[in-house]
Amino acid sequence: MVVSRLSCRDYRTSFGSKNHPVEKFQIKTNKGTLYVKEFTNKDAQYDTKIYELTKFFTDNFIYNTKDPSLTQYKNPENFEKYLDLLDRIKKYYKQMFDEDDGNLTALEARNAVGELCGAVITQTFKDYSGIQDPKTCYVDSVAVKKEYRKNHVGQKLMEKAINCSKDIYTDVFLASDNMAVPFQLKNGYRIMDYSNKEEKAIIDYLNKFRGDYPDYITFMDKRLDETNQTEPWYKRIYNKIKK
Repeated sequence: MVVSRLSCRDYRTSFGSKNHPVEKFQIKTNKGTLYVKEFTNKDAQYDTKIYELTKFFTDNFIYNTKDPSLTQYKNPENFEKYLDLLDRIKKYYKQMFDEDDGNLTALEARNAVGELCGAVITQTFKDYSGIQDPKTCYVDSVAVKKEYRKNHVGQKLMEKAINCSKDIYTDVFLASDNMAVPFQLKNGYRIMDYSNKEEKAIIDYLNKFRGDYPDYITFMDKRLDETNQTEPWYKRIYNKIKK
């Protein structure tokens, strides 16, 4: 996708998350500076913008996994199916922004010529069945363009998106592709313990809707403040699903 040069005016655009705005910042890399700003609810209303973000994430999913349900879309013979996948995921992201509770944070990182090189979306945890926890941050999507990896771009995007709302969240949860588990471990995330009764119940519950654990996905979490004495997120969710 061709992206026009990022103008100074674009970069000055005011941030727009409802509850926890993130000011623009820069990430220095060995390929040049990346300019980061929020992808706002207003941006999500423009089809070309939400499509670009969708394609960036989707291509990352497809080319950075061993899951055949996703890698099949690399086959040119499945191009029409790939377009259908993009449309479905675009609708998913669009709905996410439309239903934003005020705590959704989306950041995009672009290089000097306006190419999208990194992005992250976090929101309040809510699974397909509607169970949610207002104190848990869910990292929905994170991606970095191949040539910008090993520059801590993903780490910095995730940290900024999560830390802007750490006053309301106690924990962070994510479903990591197995290929990305080492990256998440370096960032302080923990592999959920399937031998723990409560964590097993959460994993089994979520996997009913996903079906890709443990072959391709690893569920991981992190406590935002180790001194916090409140019960961890999975205990709160466990108490909801066992009812």
